[in-house]
Amino acid sequence: MLLVSALLVVAVLGVTLGVTSFQAHRAAEASIRHALSNARRVVTDYLAARTRTLATVSAVSAEVSEFRERLLTSREREDVLDQAAEYRDLIGAAWVLVTDREGLLLARTDYPEEYDVDVSRGALVADALAGKQTSGAFIDDRDTAAVKLYLAVAVPLAARGAAPQGVLVAAYALDDSLATTIKRVTNTDVVFFALRGDSVSRPIVVGGTLPAADIAVVLSDGLRVDSLGADTAGIHMSARVHDRDVIGLAAPIYSAGGDVFGGFLTLRSREEELGAFRVVRRTMLFAIAGMVLLALAAAAVVARRRRPFTSSS
Repeated sequence: MLLVSALLVVAVLGVTLGVTSFQAHRAAEASIRHALSNARRVVTDYLAARTRTLATVSAVSAEVSEFRERLLTSREREDVLDQAAEYRDLIGAAWVLVTDREGLLLARTDYPEEYDVDVSRGALVADALAGKQTSGAFIDDRDTAAVKLYLAVAVPLAARGAAPQGVLVAAYALDDSLATTIKRVTNTDVVFFALRGDSVSRPIVVGGTLPAADIAVVLSDGLRVDSLGADTAGIHMSARVHDRDVIGLAAPIYSAGGDVFGGFLTLRSREEELGAFRVVRRTMLFAIAGMVLLALAAAAVVARRRRPFTSSS
Protein backbone atom coordinates (compact mmCIF):
# COMPACT_ATOMS: atom_id res chain seq x y z
CA MET A 1 0.00 0.00 0.00
CA LEU A 2 2.84 2.34 0.87
CA LEU A 3 4.50 1.66 -2.48
CA VAL A 4 1.26 2.37 -4.35
CA SER A 5 0.82 5.66 -2.48
CA ALA A 6 4.40 6.68 -3.18
CA LEU A 7 4.07 5.84 -6.87
CA LEU A 8 0.85 7.85 -7.01
CA VAL A 9 2.65 10.85 -5.53
CA VAL A 10 5.47 10.37 -8.05
CA ALA A 11 2.93 10.25 -10.89
CA VAL A 12 1.32 13.48 -9.69
CA LEU A 13 4.73 15.14 -9.45
CA GLY A 14 5.60 13.89 -12.93
CA VAL A 15 2.44 15.39 -14.39
CA THR A 16 3.08 18.61 -12.52
CA LEU A 17 6.63 18.70 -13.87
CA GLY A 18 5.36 18.15 -17.41
CA VAL A 19 2.82 20.95 -17.15
CA THR A 20 5.40 23.22 -15.56
CA SER A 21 7.87 22.43 -18.34
CA PHE A 22 5.29 23.31 -21.00
CA GLN A 23 4.41 26.56 -19.27
CA ALA A 24 8.07 27.41 -18.76
CA HIS A 25 8.79 26.96 -22.46
CA ARG A 26 5.84 29.16 -23.36
CA ALA A 27 6.97 31.80 -20.89
CA ALA A 28 10.54 31.61 -22.19
CA GLU A 29 9.32 32.01 -25.77
CA ALA A 30 7.27 35.07 -24.84
CA SER A 31 10.17 36.51 -22.84
CA ILE A 32 12.58 36.02 -25.73
CA ARG A 33 10.23 37.64 -28.24
CA HIS A 34 9.73 40.60 -25.91
CA ALA A 35 13.48 40.93 -25.40
CA LEU A 36 14.08 40.73 -29.16
CA SER A 37 11.53 43.46 -29.82
CA ASN A 38 13.24 45.66 -27.23
CA ALA A 39 16.65 44.89 -28.71
CA ARG A 40 15.36 45.74 -32.18
CA ARG A 41 14.23 49.16 -30.94
CA VAL A 42 17.58 49.72 -29.27
CA VAL A 43 19.48 48.86 -32.47
CA THR A 44 17.20 51.08 -34.58
CA ASP A 45 17.54 53.98 -32.14
CA TYR A 46 21.31 53.51 -31.89
CA LEU A 47 21.78 53.59 -35.66
CA ALA A 48 19.45 56.57 -36.01
CA ALA A 49 21.29 58.50 -33.27
CA ARG A 50 24.69 57.81 -34.80
CA THR A 51 23.42 58.80 -38.24
CA ARG A 52 21.94 62.05 -36.88
CA THR A 53 25.23 62.89 -35.17
CA LEU A 54 27.17 62.31 -38.38
CA ALA A 55 24.64 64.37 -40.34
CA THR A 56 24.75 67.27 -37.89
CA VAL A 57 28.54 67.44 -37.85
CA SER A 58 28.72 67.17 -41.65
CA ALA A 59 26.04 69.85 -42.18
CA VAL A 60 27.85 72.29 -39.89
CA SER A 61 31.19 71.58 -41.55
CA ALA A 62 29.74 71.97 -45.06
CA GLU A 63 28.65 75.53 -44.26
CA VAL A 64 32.18 76.59 -43.31
CA SER A 65 33.58 78.44 -46.34
CA GLU A 66 37.24 77.57 -45.65
CA PHE A 67 36.36 73.88 -45.42
CA ARG A 68 34.39 73.98 -48.70
CA GLU A 69 37.17 75.82 -50.49
CA ARG A 70 39.80 73.29 -49.45
CA LEU A 71 37.58 70.51 -50.83
CA LEU A 72 36.26 72.18 -53.98
CA THR A 73 38.84 74.68 -55.23
CA SER A 74 42.17 72.96 -54.56
CA ARG A 75 44.09 72.52 -57.79
CA GLU A 76 45.90 69.43 -56.63
CA ARG A 77 43.73 66.31 -56.26
CA GLU A 78 46.01 65.04 -53.52
CA ASP A 79 45.16 68.12 -51.45
CA VAL A 80 41.43 67.34 -51.74
CA LEU A 81 42.08 63.73 -50.79
CA ASP A 82 44.20 64.74 -47.81
CA GLN A 83 41.51 67.15 -46.61
CA ALA A 84 38.83 64.46 -46.96
CA ALA A 85 41.00 61.95 -45.06
CA GLU A 86 41.65 64.49 -42.31
CA TYR A 87 37.92 65.10 -41.97
CA ARG A 88 37.23 61.33 -41.94
CA ASP A 89 39.63 60.87 -39.04
CA LEU A 90 38.20 63.86 -37.20
CA ILE A 91 34.61 62.57 -37.19
CA GLY A 92 35.46 58.86 -36.91
CA ALA A 93 33.88 57.85 -40.23
CA ALA A 94 34.79 54.74 -42.22
CA TRP A 95 35.21 56.81 -45.37
CA VAL A 96 34.41 60.21 -46.87
CA LEU A 97 33.43 61.04 -50.44
CA VAL A 98 33.39 64.47 -52.14
CA THR A 99 31.79 65.48 -55.46
CA ASP A 100 31.56 68.71 -57.46
CA ARG A 101 28.29 70.43 -58.42
CA GLU A 102 27.81 67.97 -61.31
CA GLY A 103 28.16 64.91 -59.14
CA LEU A 104 31.63 64.04 -60.42
CA LEU A 105 33.87 62.40 -57.85
CA LEU A 106 36.66 64.62 -56.51
CA ALA A 107 37.90 62.29 -53.78
CA ARG A 108 36.94 59.11 -51.97
CA THR A 109 39.12 58.05 -49.06
CA ASP A 110 38.51 54.30 -49.30
CA TYR A 111 39.34 54.30 -53.04
CA PRO A 112 41.91 57.12 -53.28
CA GLU A 113 42.84 56.30 -56.88
CA GLU A 114 39.36 57.14 -58.19
CA TYR A 115 38.19 60.54 -59.41
CA ASP A 116 36.04 62.15 -62.14
CA VAL A 117 33.53 59.30 -61.83
CA ASP A 118 29.84 60.24 -62.08
CA VAL A 119 28.23 59.23 -58.78
CA SER A 120 25.11 61.38 -59.14
CA ARG A 121 22.73 58.60 -60.19
CA GLY A 122 22.05 57.25 -56.71
CA ALA A 123 19.48 58.95 -54.49
CA LEU A 124 22.09 59.58 -51.80
CA VAL A 125 24.14 62.01 -53.92
CA ALA A 126 21.30 63.15 -56.21
CA ASP A 127 19.19 64.44 -53.32
CA ALA A 128 22.16 66.27 -51.82
CA LEU A 129 22.88 67.91 -55.19
CA ALA A 130 19.29 69.13 -55.11
CA GLY A 131 19.99 70.79 -51.77
CA LYS A 132 18.54 68.12 -49.47
CA GLN A 133 20.42 66.39 -46.66
CA THR A 134 19.86 62.64 -46.95
CA SER A 135 21.01 59.33 -45.53
CA GLY A 136 20.70 55.61 -46.13
CA ALA A 137 22.44 52.29 -46.59
CA PHE A 138 25.39 52.01 -48.95
CA ILE A 139 26.74 48.69 -50.23
CA ASP A 140 30.32 48.12 -51.34
CA ASP A 141 30.30 44.83 -53.25
CA ARG A 142 33.34 45.30 -55.48
CA ASP A 143 35.04 42.48 -53.64
CA THR A 144 32.45 39.70 -53.78
CA ALA A 145 34.36 37.81 -51.08
CA ALA A 146 34.14 40.73 -48.63
CA VAL A 147 30.92 42.68 -49.20
CA LYS A 148 30.53 45.66 -46.85
CA LEU A 149 27.47 47.58 -45.70
CA TYR A 150 27.52 51.17 -44.49
CA LEU A 151 25.12 53.83 -43.32
CA ALA A 152 26.00 57.03 -45.14
CA VAL A 153 25.01 60.68 -44.82
CA ALA A 154 25.15 63.14 -47.74
CA VAL A 155 25.00 66.91 -47.26
CA PRO A 156 25.22 69.74 -49.80
CA LEU A 157 28.49 71.64 -49.82
CA ALA A 158 26.93 75.11 -49.82
CA ALA A 159 26.62 78.32 -47.89
CA ARG A 160 23.34 78.68 -46.04
CA GLY A 161 20.56 79.29 -48.58
CA ALA A 162 22.90 79.00 -51.59
CA ALA A 163 22.95 76.43 -54.38
CA PRO A 164 25.14 73.37 -53.73
CA GLN A 165 28.71 73.54 -55.00
CA GLY A 166 29.16 69.84 -54.41
CA VAL A 167 28.33 67.02 -52.01
CA LEU A 168 30.01 65.68 -48.89
CA VAL A 169 29.28 62.03 -48.01
CA ALA A 170 30.43 60.39 -44.78
CA ALA A 171 29.74 56.78 -43.78
CA TYR A 172 30.19 54.37 -40.90
CA ALA A 173 30.40 50.59 -41.20
CA LEU A 174 27.89 48.02 -39.98
CA ASP A 175 30.50 45.52 -38.85
CA ASP A 176 31.66 43.27 -36.02
CA SER A 177 32.81 46.19 -33.90
CA LEU A 178 29.45 47.95 -34.05
CA ALA A 179 27.56 44.70 -33.35
CA THR A 180 29.73 44.04 -30.28
CA THR A 181 29.10 47.55 -28.98
CA ILE A 182 25.34 47.10 -29.31
CA LYS A 183 25.45 43.66 -27.65
CA ARG A 184 26.99 45.21 -24.54
CA VAL A 185 23.88 47.39 -24.24
CA THR A 186 21.21 44.83 -25.17
CA ASN A 187 22.76 41.54 -23.97
CA THR A 188 21.53 40.20 -27.30
CA ASP A 189 23.50 38.86 -30.27
CA VAL A 190 23.37 41.14 -33.31
CA VAL A 191 24.10 40.33 -36.96
CA PHE A 192 24.20 42.79 -39.89
CA PHE A 193 23.60 41.55 -43.42
CA ALA A 194 23.55 43.01 -46.92
CA LEU A 195 21.27 42.23 -49.86
CA ARG A 196 22.96 42.69 -53.21
CA GLY A 197 20.90 43.36 -56.30
CA ASP A 198 22.04 40.12 -57.96
CA SER A 199 21.47 37.94 -54.89
CA VAL A 200 18.41 39.24 -53.09
CA SER A 201 17.52 35.73 -51.99
CA ARG A 202 20.92 35.21 -50.35
CA PRO A 203 21.71 37.59 -47.48
CA ILE A 204 25.40 38.27 -47.00
CA VAL A 205 26.67 38.61 -43.42
CA VAL A 206 28.80 41.75 -43.08
CA GLY A 207 29.24 41.85 -39.31
CA GLY A 208 27.98 40.42 -36.06
CA THR A 209 28.65 38.84 -32.71
CA LEU A 210 28.29 35.26 -34.00
CA PRO A 211 30.42 33.39 -36.59
CA ALA A 212 29.48 34.62 -40.07
CA ALA A 213 29.58 31.15 -41.64
CA ASP A 214 27.00 29.77 -39.20
CA ILE A 215 24.68 32.75 -39.47
CA ALA A 216 24.90 32.82 -43.28
CA VAL A 217 23.31 29.36 -43.39
CA VAL A 218 20.62 30.42 -40.90
CA LEU A 219 19.75 33.51 -42.94
CA SER A 220 19.69 31.65 -46.24
CA ASP A 221 17.43 28.91 -44.86
CA GLY A 222 15.14 30.85 -42.55
CA LEU A 223 14.80 34.47 -43.63
CA ARG A 224 12.06 35.56 -46.03
CA VAL A 225 13.91 38.50 -47.55
CA ASP A 226 11.13 39.21 -50.04
CA SER A 227 8.87 40.34 -47.19
CA LEU A 228 11.57 41.95 -45.04
CA GLY A 229 10.57 45.49 -45.95
CA ALA A 230 6.83 44.87 -45.81
CA ASP A 231 6.62 43.47 -42.27
CA THR A 232 6.79 46.45 -39.91
CA ALA A 233 6.99 44.21 -36.83
CA GLY A 234 10.04 42.37 -38.17
CA ILE A 235 10.41 38.76 -39.17
CA HIS A 236 10.75 36.07 -36.49
CA MET A 237 12.82 32.99 -37.21
CA SER A 238 14.15 29.97 -35.32
CA ALA A 239 17.42 28.16 -35.94
CA ARG A 240 20.11 25.93 -34.50
CA VAL A 241 23.48 27.63 -34.03
CA HIS A 242 26.42 25.85 -32.38
CA ASP A 243 24.11 23.27 -30.74
CA ARG A 244 21.92 26.06 -29.37
CA ASP A 245 18.29 26.75 -30.23
CA VAL A 246 17.99 30.45 -30.99
CA ILE A 247 15.13 32.76 -31.90
CA GLY A 248 15.82 35.76 -34.11
CA LEU A 249 14.04 38.93 -35.20
CA ALA A 250 15.09 40.53 -38.48
CA ALA A 251 14.54 44.18 -39.46
CA PRO A 252 15.38 46.02 -42.71
CA ILE A 253 17.90 48.76 -43.41
CA TYR A 254 16.90 51.09 -46.23
CA SER A 255 18.84 53.00 -48.86
CA ALA A 256 18.31 56.73 -49.40
CA GLY A 257 15.93 55.76 -52.21
CA GLY A 258 13.79 53.60 -49.93
CA ASP A 259 15.03 50.20 -51.14
CA VAL A 260 15.97 47.41 -48.72
CA PHE A 261 19.76 47.17 -48.98
CA GLY A 262 20.20 44.92 -45.96
CA GLY A 263 19.13 44.52 -42.39
CA PHE A 264 20.02 43.34 -38.93
CA LEU A 265 19.09 40.30 -36.89
CA THR A 266 18.80 40.18 -33.10
CA LEU A 267 19.17 36.70 -31.58
CA ARG A 268 18.62 35.12 -28.17
CA SER A 269 19.13 31.55 -26.93
CA ARG A 270 16.29 29.39 -25.62
CA GLU A 271 18.76 27.49 -23.43
CA GLU A 272 19.89 30.64 -21.65
CA GLU A 273 16.31 31.82 -21.13
CA LEU A 274 15.35 28.40 -19.69
CA GLY A 275 18.46 28.12 -17.52
CA ALA A 276 16.74 28.84 -14.18
CA PHE A 277 13.86 26.48 -14.94
CA ARG A 278 16.24 23.66 -15.85
CA VAL A 279 17.92 23.98 -12.46
CA VAL A 280 14.49 23.63 -10.79
CA ARG A 281 13.56 20.72 -13.07
CA ARG A 282 16.79 18.91 -12.27
CA THR A 283 16.12 19.37 -8.56
CA MET A 284 12.58 18.01 -8.97
CA LEU A 285 13.85 14.99 -10.91
CA PHE A 286 16.35 14.23 -8.16
CA ALA A 287 13.55 14.60 -5.61
CA ILE A 288 11.27 12.22 -7.55
CA ALA A 289 14.07 9.68 -7.91
CA GLY A 290 14.78 9.95 -4.20
CA MET A 291 11.11 9.39 -3.40
CA VAL A 292 11.00 6.29 -5.60
CA LEU A 293 14.08 4.83 -3.91
CA LEU A 294 12.72 5.71 -0.47
CA ALA A 295 9.35 4.13 -1.32
CA LEU A 296 11.03 0.96 -2.55
CA ALA A 297 13.16 0.75 0.58
CA ALA A 298 10.12 1.34 2.81
CA ALA A 299 8.10 -1.28 0.94
CA ALA A 300 10.93 -3.78 1.35
CA VAL A 301 11.09 -3.14 5.11
CA VAL A 302 7.31 -3.50 5.51
CA ALA A 303 7.26 -6.71 3.48
CA ARG A 304 10.03 -8.18 5.63
CA ARG A 305 8.18 -7.36 8.85
CA ARG A 306 4.96 -8.93 7.58
CA ARG A 307 6.67 -12.19 6.60
CA PRO A 308 5.22 -14.98 8.85
CA PHE A 309 7.53 -16.43 11.49
CA THR A 310 8.32 -20.13 11.04
CA SER A 311 10.30 -22.45 13.27
CA SER A 312 11.60 -25.92 12.75
CA SER A 313 10.15 -28.74 14.94
